[in-house]
Amino acid sequence: MDKKQKLLDLIDKAGKGSIEAAEKIAVGYYKGDYGEKNLTKAKKWASYAAKHGSEVAEELMGKL
Repeated sequence: MDKKQKLLDLIDKAGKGSIEAAEKIAVGYYKGDYGEKNLTKAKKWASYAAKHGSEVAEELMGKL
């Protein structure tokens, strides 16, 4: 599975309420796993996941 398809699958899961998927998206954008780093999108997804109890996303928000 290529990076774009993996991202689309994660976005689909996050849209259905998967906080783990939202975390993975945030971290992926932060690290540049889906192309160039995109800190704006990383912050958007991390914020969403953090609001729903993700400790990983809370840590990432501290770095953004």
